Amino acid sequence: MKKEDTLKKGNNGEKHGESNHPAQRAIGLGRMGIPNQMKNVAAVVTFTAAGMAAAAAWERGGALIDKVLLVSMSAIIVLAVHLLPALSRRWIVWPVWMGCLLCAMYGHLTFLIHASVHAEENRAQYSALTVGTERQIEVTRESLARISARPVATVAAELAATHDSRQRAALRAEIAEGRRAEVLDDELVKLSGTSTVARGTRETDPVTVSLAEVTGYSDGAVAVVIGMTFSVLIELVGALLWYEVLRHTDRGEGQSWNANTADVTEGVTSPVEAVTGLIKTEAPVIADTSAVTTELSGQVAPVINAIKVGKCRPTVAGIRKYLGCSQARASALRRELAGMGAV
Repeated sequence: MKKEDTLKKGNNGEKHGESNHPAQRAIGLGRMGIPNQMKNVAAVVTFTAAGMAAAAAWERGGALIDKVLLVSMSAIIVLAVHLLPALSRRWIVWPVWMGCLLCAMYGHLTFLIHASVHAEENRAQYSALTVGTERQIEVTRESLARISARPVATVAAELAATHDSRQRAALRAEIAEGRRAEVLDDELVKLSGTSTVARGTRETDPVTVSLAEVTGYSDGAVAVVIGMTFSVLIELVGALLWYEVLRHTDRGEGQSWNANTADVTEGVTSPVEAVTGLIKTEAPVIADTSAVTTELSGQVAPVINAIKVGKCRPTVAGIRKYLGCSQARASALRRELAGMGAV
């Protein structure tokens, strides 16, 4: 009878495992999709931030070797800002991270200011008012170049001393041309002033001008604050995304190992239980289980303290590395910590 009961328990355990494992695998696949999508987003953010820093570094460099080295340095700094919080929690990392963040912000701010200058130049170049004014200035200068008359005062003095009718007619025509040249000179001055005002108006960002009027600060100060805000946001978003990606990756490794372990041990559990029922040796097995539980309990407190001080990461891989134990022991400790709410 005991043998039959033991065999029934083994069969029930196998059926229970078969009913649970497909659901667990489906949940695992669903969770694996989230880190993959997050990893893609994190890669795009990091690539964008590194590209901005690299573009700014390229414009700051002189020779080709200078540009290449500045671009490499900027890319390394951006990668450090995004990955350091996820790779280590030691206190020494945070001063380094803050320094890298400030350097990355400087690079992004340089890129944004240069981009704003390029946009201002394009707006000023293709402005309808600017283009029309420049065309009028060009036509006026061409007209002035065709006029060869002397100054009006000089011609008028000569006209007063001349009595020949033909010479007087020529001098009167020259005076008319001279007066026309004076009018064109005045018009050229007005057009130059209009072009300068139009260019200055189109070169400024209307949003920056509006914010400067509201806040009372200068256009340059508002542009710097906006650039710093964008720079901080893109760096913090990248760091947060990579932190979540690596955290989910560590959890996924532990869950996949536990699922594989359950599949392997499931096939050998029933024969062992059947033999145990025949020889009636439940007491030693219970003693071994309690001994393992006691040993795990003794390791929970040191692991919790190590996690608090940053010496151990609250993941299966981190616990295994800290204790130098097996994957099964690290997984069991991770479950104990999760049950206690320590992680």
